[in-house]
Amino acid sequence: MKIRLITIFLLFSQIYCTKDKDNTQELLATAFIVDLVTSPFTRITPQPGTFTTQVDHGATPYTYTATFDPKCSGTEGNVDFYFFRKTVAANNKKLLINFMGGGACWDNANCFGNNTVTYFNQLNTVPDFALDLLFKGVIDQTVAENPFRDYDIIFVPYCSGDLHIGSKDKTYASGTIKHHGYDNVISVLKFVQNSYSQLDRVFVTGQSAGGYGAILNYPIIRETITTIDSGAQVRMLSDASNAVVPTGAYTIGPAFFPLLESSWGVETNGIGSGTGFSSSNLPIWVNGIGTNYTTTGSPSINDFFKKVATEYPGDVLGQYTALFDGNQRFFYHVMGQVNKINNATLTYSTATTPDPYQAGKSYSIIYGDSDGSSVPDGSSSSSNDYTTCDWSKQAVSKMKDASSKTNYRYYIGPGDIHTITTYNDMYSLKSGGVKFSTWLNTLANGASPPANVQCNDSAGSCVNTNLFDSTINGNLGKATSDESYGLSPKQDMYTTCGEAAGIGL
Repeated sequence: MKIRLITIFLLFSQIYCTKDKDNTQELLATAFIVDLVTSPFTRITPQPGTFTTQVDHGATPYTYTATFDPKCSGTEGNVDFYFFRKTVAANNKKLLINFMGGGACWDNANCFGNNTVTYFNQLNTVPDFALDLLFKGVIDQTVAENPFRDYDIIFVPYCSGDLHIGSKDKTYASGTIKHHGYDNVISVLKFVQNSYSQLDRVFVTGQSAGGYGAILNYPIIRETITTIDSGAQVRMLSDASNAVVPTGAYTIGPAFFPLLESSWGVETNGIGSGTGFSSSNLPIWVNGIGTNYTTTGSPSINDFFKKVATEYPGDVLGQYTALFDGNQRFFYHVMGQVNKINNATLTYSTATTPDPYQAGKSYSIIYGDSDGSSVPDGSSSSSNDYTTCDWSKQAVSKMKDASSKTNYRYYIGPGDIHTITTYNDMYSLKSGGVKFSTWLNTLANGASPPANVQCNDSAGSCVNTNLFDSTINGNLGKATSDESYGLSPKQDMYTTCGEAAGIGL
């Protein structure tokens, strides 16, 4: 675990990388190293163009059209979009599409500023070989247990801060961010159309922000694939993308989902057109998802999953999360802090504060540590307050609610590590006595969906494994937080959040 995190921090400087410090020498050294390394992936740089496919769902089949302009956010080191392909065999009919994660930004307070940028904005400074070095798990085809060992791979990098769904140049107080994630996705689908005349099995997945990209874009991917080959089996897994977010019922600022339109332009600034609609990035052919889905009613990723599962009853859709996923807890807290800043109850600051338990480490004084350790605990009875226990309780509740759909499945793992499918730890991870890799193989290739899986209280299985490599976790030997670790006696998160009854397991 330690090697994995050290490697990631060296190249990405945490999941929400910024270019606060002069790292020219590091980048030059990395560039030198890349000259000595050969990557099995080919970089593909798409150009603006027009995409068409058939949509056979809804009242009447029609031709879907999108005029796309792929690009990154436009900040230094993050201008040009490109993606990667690995070809395993000639005329391969199996394809894995993987969406990279890397946070998100939707406000001046987290799109800009030293120590306050919360999305990955350095794609063009990372050498291509890093893909093969850093991303393992489902990408590592040397592992015999990998369900996608014989699949071609399309790897979709993330550089737009919009969960792979935007198409808007948004001007904030400090500058303009080009949120063109959906344009990037469409350019990838255009390439898939031109490169595969037949497809037997396609699996769509993504981690963190990429997990949202996987589910939000699943309908258009699915329609594209089945237009290429009507007999193709298409399935998906969203990894660590539970969307526990502010809602209009309690937030002191705007609810989160309308921001998909105001900041990222998914509805009126979109690029998709078809019968009965234009300028939308939403799959309006899915029953219940209209052109104004994000700005009316009660939109949520949970609801989106259920509607997509209903639209495609023959497909299998899955979600994974660790019960105390630290980075998801961090972003839940960030959403609350951004709303407080906009409501003038919190003063924006780029200052940092030292980690109370880890010498030499510091983080944003307003957003806290990206591993979630500084997020307030709350309790099992707290609700809607941006705390750890509230996040876990809502994540469990939403996944169990979605499981009312017979073709949806969830896997709730132990610990606080964020994402699993691009790490080889996925091959040893167990929850409730079930290996994740076995569960994933059934999800992807089984004749019927696997059973739902969750950690339980047997020997503390929800907190003893799959842990961030932090001082407090290491000392306690369990998933904990700054607040719980400071108690006497020290306490793990499972106990803090009310154990099984409190978080809904």
